[in-house]
Amino acid sequence: MSTKQLLDVKQLLSQYQKGERNFQGVQICQANLKTAHLNRTNFRQADFQQGNLKGGQFISSNFSNADLQQANLCRAKLIEANLSGANLTEALLIQADLSGAILSGTILRKVDLSKACLVGSSLVQAQLFRAKLKSTNFTGASLTSAMLRQANLREAILTRAILTEANLSEANLRKATLIRAYLHRANLRDANLEKADLSFADLRSADLRGAKLQGANLEGAILTGANLAEANLNRAYLQGADLSRADLQQANLSRADLNGCNLLHANLGNADLCGANLSNAGLLLTHLTGANLSRANLHQANLIGAQLSEANLMAASLEETILPNGSRSELCWD
Repeated sequence: MSTKQLLDVKQLLSQYQKGERNFQGVQICQANLKTAHLNRTNFRQADFQQGNLKGGQFISSNFSNADLQQANLCRAKLIEANLSGANLTEALLIQADLSGAILSGTILRKVDLSKACLVGSSLVQAQLFRAKLKSTNFTGASLTSAMLRQANLREAILTRAILTEANLSEANLRKATLIRAYLHRANLRDANLEKADLSFADLRSADLRGAKLQGANLEGAILTGANLAEANLNRAYLQGADLSRADLQQANLSRADLNGCNLLHANLGNADLCGANLSNAGLLLTHLTGANLSRANLHQANLIGAQLSEANLMAASLEETILPNGSRSELCWD
């Protein structure tokens, strides 16, 4: 079929029934294809602006570089569809199934993908600025270098998702599941990660400056070289996490659980660790100048070479703690 041909819905469906599968470049603006079944069809560079494709079935179809701006694709089945380079600005894809779909370089600004399924999908360098992604399932999806600034990912599922170098600044990830997610060098500055599950996630060299992590689960997370300056980790669970060489200056770690954490060479200058659990933590060569460690539990912690000048250790528990000079304490500092 020739490109840029203007078709109406009846023509398209009729030709599909006759076996035609190539509709490259067709223009069907404001088309009503609600509940249509058009699987394994070529819609490359097609124009479906403001079209109604709600509940349609487009399994393994090719929408690469297509124009789907403001289209309604709610509950559509786009399993293993190719949407690379397509423009879906402000499109509705609520509860759509995009499992295994290719959305690399796709424009998804202000799109609504709430409760959609994108398990195993590829969204490399996808543009998701201010996208609505509440409760969306991204399990195992690749979002490398994706733009997710100010996106709403509240309660989204990102288990084992690849978010290397993704931009999630100012994103809402409250109560999101990021178990074993890859966030190496990701930008999470000022993101909301309250009560999010980041257990065993890879956050090496991630930018978490000013991030809200109150009550977040970071058990076993790798935060080597991460920047958490001024982040709020009040009551966060960090047992066994690797925070070596992390920047935690002026961070709020009050009542956080850092049992068994590796804080080698970490910078905790002026951090608030009031009531924090640092038992069995490795604080070798850690910078704790001006830190608030009042009522902190440092039982059996290793502070060899740590800098504690101007630190507040009022009522801190130092039982069996290895002090900066290598001696072992049996006292509670009061």
